[in-house]
Order: sequence, then structure tokens, then C-alpha cells
Amino acid sequence: MQRYIEQIIEDLKEAKENVPPEPDFGNSYEEFADTMMKLETAPSIAAKKLFGVSYKELPLAKKLTNEQMLQIIDAIEDTFLEFKIEVSLSDNVPTSLKYELIRSIFAEDIFHMPGYSTTQDFCSGWCPECKILDYCESVHEIWTKEELEKEQKKIETEKNNINGRK
Repeated sequence: MQRYIEQIIEDLKEAKENVPPEPDFGNSYEEFADTMMKLETAPSIAAKKLFGVSYKELPLAKKLTNEQMLQIIDAIEDTFLEFKIEVSLSDNVPTSLKYELIRSIFAEDIFHMPGYSTTQDFCSGWCPECKILDYCESVHEIWTKEELEKEQKKIETEKNNINGRK
């Protein structure tokens, strides 16, 4: 498995050589507006094409050691920085969860605007179903403990009702 991990890391390093160039916004408002329209309406790109690695090529966390997950996370974050993408997660998120969250980025096509920075913080703003709720530092700024528990119970009841009808 370690050789496979090393190959993934090599593919990610190679992707850094293919970072789309910064856009040329021209010398007039019209040129700027035209360039922005092209950037904003560009199609999303498959992770494999953009980063050299696909979701399916990234092993599940349960198949990796903690050290292997850290190696891949570091390589992905390093590659992302070249594309001006930052991963922002609390330091107390377990490695396996952090790896699976970062891996999930590769599952969908990626909208990338060359020249613009983005941050992946895995926060949708909907705390009751959040995968990193237990590690979130701002959940209690948004939800009271009672509100959160009430909503989580409601969601669990709805899931049980759906599963019971099948």
C-alpha cells in the first residue's frame, strides 16, 4: 500500500505543474467584465483532471494507517495551496475524519476560478447533521444545546420513519 500512497503523492506533485495561469483582466472595464464572465461561467472540472487524482483512487481511511493518511493530507493540502485552495479544519478533528472530509472534495467536479482564493471549511451552516459538530468551535454561537438536540431528534425520527416504510 505504501508504494500506492507514494504514487498518489507523485501525481499530486505533478498537478502543481498544471495550475491554471492567473487571468489577464485587460486594460478596460469591458475586458475585465468579459474575463470575469468567462471565469464565473466556466464549467466545473473533474478532480482527476485538476489535481491528477480521482476520488476512487484515494483509499478509504480504514485501509490506511494514520501516518499514510497524514502523508496524503499533507500532499493534498500542498497541492491545493498551489491552486489557492485552503483547507480549514480545527486541529482537534481526528485524522481519519479530516482525511475523509478532504477526500470527499474529490467526489464531485470542482469549480475553480484561477487567480482567486477559496477555503474549504466543510461548514454548510446546518449544524444538526454536521460531521464535525463535536469539534466545532462556533456551533454554540449559532445554536443552543436544547435547540440542537431538538433538531437532531427530529431528524432521527424522520430517518427512522423513512427506513420503517421501506
